[in-house]
Amino acid sequence: MVKRLPYRSYWIVAFALIVMMTCWESNKTQAAVLDPGIPEQSIRLRILANSDAPDDQLVKRLLRDEVIRQMSEWVTEPDGIEAARNAVRSHMTDLETLVADVLAANGYDYDFKVELGQVPFPTKVYGNKVYPAGDYEALRITLGKGEGQNWWCVLFPPLCFVDGNAGVAVAKKTSDDVKTASADAGANGAGDSPANADGRPEVKFFVWEIVKAIIGFVKGLLA
Repeated sequence: MVKRLPYRSYWIVAFALIVMMTCWESNKTQAAVLDPGIPEQSIRLRILANSDAPDDQLVKRLLRDEVIRQMSEWVTEPDGIEAARNAVRSHMTDLETLVADVLAANGYDYDFKVELGQVPFPTKVYGNKVYPAGDYEALRITLGKGEGQNWWCVLFPPLCFVDGNAGVAVAKKTSDDVKTASADAGANGAGDSPANADGRPEVKFFVWEIVKAIIGFVKGLLA
């Protein structure tokens, strides 16, 4: 004989499904807000280190901090991309002086190049979006041979991204117009996610946990 469920059980299951769908839509909306992507009209900043040697990576980070500090003063809420482009162009000489001063102050004597234009970028991943390799408008600073790991962010609009080992870009929230990030490969620290016995992060999906709870509930009613 088939065991019939009370109507109350059907209402509970229906309510749980509604909650699950509501949470799913909410998560999708939140993801869209937190992951707006890189606009087509944007100006990136890319700093290429001389090499992957610790000293070369260190001076790249020192230069990054100085460039970000100055650009946050020079490029403040420009009215459109053309205004941002003009602001960067008007400070090209200042940027060259800044780079030279940072290198000299830290005992580096290799050449450098500062340029604004169409710059080749490898494939980048930001959030759930993949940006194909190609030429993008950017302010590029090349130190020495420019063969080391790079750091990049978006000057206009003011967004900033982490460039990690796998080319994964992550937004970082700050209050500055040009936001900074610790964006060197291998610098990504451990987060707050729980870990397995082998030290790897344990990833759980909220919606899937709800689905499993509903399945367990229904099985309990049918048992």
